[in-house]
Amino acid sequence: MYTLTLLLNRVLSIVPFSWRGRIKNIPLVGWAQRAVTAAVLNGQEFVHESDAGPARGVRFVVQLPEDKGIWTGTYEAEFAAGVGKAVRPGMVCYDIGGWHGFFAGIMAAQGAREVHVFEPLPANAERIARLAELNPQFSFKLHRCALGHQVGHVDLCILPQSSMAKIAESLFQPEAFSTERLSVPMATLDSIVSEGNAPPPEFVKIDVEGAELLVLRGAHETLRRHRPIVFAEIHSAALFAECSRLLSDLGYTIELIGPSGPSDGSDAPVHIRATAQPR
Repeated sequence: MYTLTLLLNRVLSIVPFSWRGRIKNIPLVGWAQRAVTAAVLNGQEFVHESDAGPARGVRFVVQLPEDKGIWTGTYEAEFAAGVGKAVRPGMVCYDIGGWHGFFAGIMAAQGAREVHVFEPLPANAERIARLAELNPQFSFKLHRCALGHQVGHVDLCILPQSSMAKIAESLFQPEAFSTERLSVPMATLDSIVSEGNAPPPEFVKIDVEGAELLVLRGAHETLRRHRPIVFAEIHSAALFAECSRLLSDLGYTIELIGPSGPSDGSDAPVHIRATAQPR
């Protein structure tokens, strides 16, 4: 297993980073790649040090095929590139909805002083804990809780893709069958800051499966006072309109990341960057 993953990592390193997101579209090559992954590495975990992209130099636990984008460094490429360019050395960064730690890794690789990761799903939180163990040169702080609009507990619905979850109030993928529910602690971003559990953020990334408006409502005072840069994945046109209104009222300018924008009735996720206007 070790020899095979070492070989695959060496082969990957030969492929220019700009080509990696397009390999799957090359006839036969993409098919061969998927066939090898399914036959040999399907479900197997291994440690991979990112060799290219904004998370370069960070060591991740990778399980294929789910983590293929982490392995190649191409996961949500435009959004990731935007995060990498926006994070500056010495920043305090929050990763809200940490998943498997890819964006937290980007923040650390770009010189963040502290990366606070908020992840309520136990399996994902363990992955973040391993990320911290594999990269002791960086300062990762794991918070095993959801962030939202109130302090207490909330039901977390596990989605069919078991590394994904949403809080019960989220309207994202209402048709998705929840195989399990967990009661998890919830805090607000404002409570995290006001209680001294983390320094005020200078950069915030949000990906919370349809609960992004709730997170922003619970961050109102922090956004008003500390003006962090906000990157977010917004999961519907209606949520985009509400999140944009809230951020605009706080003096933020919203930019879309990527070629597609929200449209009425669409549930396609939209990536945004929100930057506070000078006072």
